[in-house]
Amino acid sequence: MLYAITLNYGSEPDILGAYVDAHKLWLGEMIKKGHVIFAGPLRNKPGGFILATASDSHILQNEIERDPFVRFGLVSVDIAVIEPAICSTHFLREWAGEAKAL
Repeated sequence: MLYAITLNYGSEPDILGAYVDAHKLWLGEMIKKGHVIFAGPLRNKPGGFILATASDSHILQNEIERDPFVRFGLVSVDIAVIEPAICSTHFLREWAGEAKAL
């Protein structure tokens, strides 16, 4: 299953800045575990976005709670569960599930 995760910044940039390196280390661990497909800051509003995959939402939720931004209450988290219906042929089948490749 795919998950669209939005991190909404609730703290001042200086406070977030103190935890950016730890947040990036967490993201790196999540990529190595195969959970994070991509992540980055939002350009049109304060926050970040993560596209993730996991076989179970509880596994993903436990991992998200390890993020320093989340653990220290610096962001609010919105998680949308995605069931792909169509996808590009360039998108990995492993992530696309039953989606029809176009």
